[in-house]
Amino acid sequence: MRQFRSLMIIVALVALAATAVAGSGEEKAARPRTSADVVKAKILPGKLVGKAGEAVEFEVHLDITETWHLYDHQYALDPESYFIGVDFMPAEDANLAGFAAVFPAGEEGTFMGDKVVMLHHEATIQVSVTLPADASGSARIPFVLSVQACDDKICLQPSEIAVVANITVE
Repeated sequence: MRQFRSLMIIVALVALAATAVAGSGEEKAARPRTSADVVKAKILPGKLVGKAGEAVEFEVHLDITETWHLYDHQYALDPESYFIGVDFMPAEDANLAGFAAVFPAGEEGTFMGDKVVMLHHEATIQVSVTLPADASGSARIPFVLSVQACDDKICLQPSEIAVVANITVE
């Protein structure tokens, strides 16, 4: 009887350990799978107005979930880098006469022993677009925000997040 009780205790401990490692269904569902799960983008101000052929300026505000970070834009410019830097570009079908973006400066830190430059919590990209000279009515301008979020242990799958600027053309 003593051996049976010892065996049952061992089985219970193994089952308990397996449950703790696997996590509950709710915990699994709450775990982020891609970078889009922990990074949200919003165009500010919410109402954009511009004139045909002229520049319209706005901000893209990034909200980065606590404990996660993004890599500075400088890594997007370096084809040799294995870090994926934040990037923001007009989508292929965007009808623009001009585009410029100024990316926020990151903070120095370390990731798995490497010195890196990261963005935490929130960041703002300054954007200027020039509307085509023949623009009229309202312009729907699609953009792509490219990000890869990491915490202190892992990096999530990179994401391309669709962001749209709706501009009323006067």
